Amino acid sequence: MANGKETDRRSFVQGMAGTASFGIAGSSAGAQSPPARRAGMKITAVEPILTGGNVFVKIETDAGITGYGDATNNFIPYSSEGMLKDLIPYLIGEDPERIEYHWQACFRRRFYRGGPATGAAISGIDMALWDIKGKAYGVPVYQLLGGLARTKVRVYGAVSGNTAAEAAAQAKERADRGITAIRFRAFHSYDAVDLHDHKLAVRQQIEYLAAIRKAVGDDVDLILECHGRYDPEWAIELARLSEPYRPFLIEDPIRHENPQAMAQVRAHTRLALATGERYHNKWDFRETIVNGYVNYLRPDVCHCGGISEMKKIAAFGEAFYMNLIPHNNAGPLGTAATLHAALAIPNVVMIEAPWVNSDGKTDVVSPFPKVEGGYALPLDGPGLGIRFDEKLARSIPFRKPGLQPRLNAPDGSVRDF
Repeated sequence: MANGKETDRRSFVQGMAGTASFGIAGSSAGAQSPPARRAGMKITAVEPILTGGNVFVKIETDAGITGYGDATNNFIPYSSEGMLKDLIPYLIGEDPERIEYHWQACFRRRFYRGGPATGAAISGIDMALWDIKGKAYGVPVYQLLGGLARTKVRVYGAVSGNTAAEAAAQAKERADRGITAIRFRAFHSYDAVDLHDHKLAVRQQIEYLAAIRKAVGDDVDLILECHGRYDPEWAIELARLSEPYRPFLIEDPIRHENPQAMAQVRAHTRLALATGERYHNKWDFRETIVNGYVNYLRPDVCHCGGISEMKKIAAFGEAFYMNLIPHNNAGPLGTAATLHAALAIPNVVMIEAPWVNSDGKTDVVSPFPKVEGGYALPLDGPGLGIRFDEKLARSIPFRKPGLQPRLNAPDGSVRDF
């Protein structure tokens, strides 16, 4: 039987759970009032919010707790919005704490499944539900995921530029600020004229790689991004020429539709390979994982099915001794979800950190995580630990996405972006 002190401790903890503070991510930039969590909470409304270049998800409950998620896919925003609207009926009136149940319902009760629109929509819903649950219990999401597997997460920045000198200067600036890993791709100048030629692109990648390595020295890890541009034989040639410059890994060297083709690249290079930003659930990753085609998996929390699915992909990879470097080109909301997952998942090596490439200022959603010594620190506050200014979001018109480069080979045939 528990003694009096133990009984008092339990009563205190139970009381805290019932009166938790929910302040960080309210329906405006200010704090929400702290509604008491109660049994039988129900979802009352689900709404896509299109603002600027983003597709957000708002989920409201009858307990006065609101959660937000990021369903942005920059290339197909209207498809993401449409899928969200298709999934809303599966959520209204349901218990928001049944996160796994809702993931399964939104995926498996659809006759046609998978793909980028479904992945983005379920990702946004999943994030919003975790946000609600964290607020309901007054704890950060990473605590609900099993707690801190690490106390900080290594980040990488990115550089661009139409010349190798321009990219190298950006890389030195990032390194001087303490960023210890940098991703880059070349062929920006060829994008501007809608051209992709494998030989020219390989030559330019090596030119950029050499210049950046010289600018930042040997202690900064370089990620060679290929954007799925190359046919396998050209990816093999790129890897061969890259070896003297010691890239940390080569990302997406070939297209993603046929994972087995990666075996050709794998067999011809000692360099680490990575892929996964264009996979949308655990089944998309299956062939790549079980066959060991790459060293690192690159799920994106806004595309792969959210925090819940990223944990499963990570566990699947862990069984094969594969680590994660999550893709993340999101704003603060998707970044917050990425960080919470990365803090709790044991086999994460680093995460993409687009906010370190600029001043990191935010408006509709804030803040970005603080970075010290090349590592992102945990966000404070319950749920995802972000503030969402809904009034401002609704005042910003949605920007219709532009066309991607219409890349052709020198002979006029289609090439991949």
